[in-house]
Amino acid sequence: MGLRTFIVALMLGLAAPGAAAVSTLDQAALAIDQARYQDALKLIDRASGAIASDSDRDWTSYLKARALVGLGHGEAGEAVVRARFKAKPSAYAWASIVSIEAAQGHFEDAANEILTLDGDLFRYANRLRPRTIDDIVSALEHDGAMDLRDQLVARLVVDKYSGPTATRVPDGLRMRYVGLLLKDAHVEDAAIQSESIEAPLLLTTLLADRGYEVLWDHPSIEALLAPEALRARVERGVQLRLEQKAISATDWLETMHALRAIGRPKETIRLGLHAIKEARSESREAGAALRIELGYAYIESGEAWAARRTARELLREEGRMTPATQLAIAQLLIAAGDDEGALALASAIQEDSNDDALSLRAISVEACAAHNLGRTNRRDEALAQVIKAQKDDPEAAFGALLCTGHMTEAVGAWSAMLEDPATRSQAIRIVQLYADPLDPNVDLRDLRYRLRALAASDVAQAALKPYGRTIALPFLSSTAGIY
Repeated sequence: MGLRTFIVALMLGLAAPGAAAVSTLDQAALAIDQARYQDALKLIDRASGAIASDSDRDWTSYLKARALVGLGHGEAGEAVVRARFKAKPSAYAWASIVSIEAAQGHFEDAANEILTLDGDLFRYANRLRPRTIDDIVSALEHDGAMDLRDQLVARLVVDKYSGPTATRVPDGLRMRYVGLLLKDAHVEDAAIQSESIEAPLLLTTLLADRGYEVLWDHPSIEALLAPEALRARVERGVQLRLEQKAISATDWLETMHALRAIGRPKETIRLGLHAIKEARSESREAGAALRIELGYAYIESGEAWAARRTARELLREEGRMTPATQLAIAQLLIAAGDDEGALALASAIQEDSNDDALSLRAISVEACAAHNLGRTNRRDEALAQVIKAQKDDPEAAFGALLCTGHMTEAVGAWSAMLEDPATRSQAIRIVQLYADPLDPNVDLRDLRYRLRALAASDVAQAALKPYGRTIALPFLSSTAGIY
């Protein structure tokens, strides 16, 4: 054996244990995502002795804590990450503490961990994913914690929290800050903050929800009523995301949805396929949500067959998929014209899920799929169950009633959504005057036309008036979240 060959072999031999440990940790992370917490702990214990770097030790402690929390040992899980932070302080170890507190439902403690960061240490907050921040802020939206929520939102926006990959404040967080400024009558400051919002869904809310009415006459907001200006705002956000040094799975997903909303499904497809290729090159999953978004882009490009293929691949490849993901795939199948597949999947969800709310959503999908297939008995049986539980989930009832053509009853379910603060924004978005798909080959059933009829009805307009308005938007109705 030559000297060079010997050195390479030696280096490979030294590197192998660390690489194997990281691979084992990847398996542990997957096991946690699939709620196999005991399996995850065994994998973590197997990898622990060969961990080579501080970053991998941080990751190990976080994964172990998540597994322990999943098994109901929250205090033990928190002790693990706190011990790691004490031994080797780092942004990742600190973020693990906050994440584990949030996972246990200790949202006030998590918020206080963020608020107590001083000076340069606030950069630690950027190690937290936007979804974790959103979970914490949302959980504080109740009477006993609103002051803490407001402090947290203001601190995060003013000190420019951006998350691990982005370079600016997430739109959802900034939108909350706009509402906070309006509550304190700082209209001009709110208008300035709103100029950075680029997500189609939030722009719709800003322009149509009466909670923001005081801004509607402001020149910067009024200018957005020009379709090209609104589209340009969304395109600006897309470009800024694509220019980031690192793009997370959430960034890919939000960018794809923005492109879909402004009627550019072909670009959405190219972006989605690129994101999937990149994920596979890094030996990680692209994520079901991204591929479902890709499926809708295929439909809007007139390639429903490709959407059906995407759904089938997801069902085959994702292993132990959560019932919530299965439900999203069933909804995609309906939009893609595979009502048989949607019906079978909806039935499977009801059999396997212990979540009554999720089962009700599956029954709503069943009613819609059975209607499209002309199976009236099954449709009526499912519809009766949904209507019976309408007070618990008016949104599920609305979807089923709209799909089955019960317009008067659909308006009633939508009105119930409008009256509930938790679903009001969604209800307002539903009745906006969205653009029709630009491709004449697109077939998303005729729900968009029913939505237009619902929005134009006198009873809907009368119900909407205290809470919002309808405006013409250059977005596809997919922005409303119906499909």
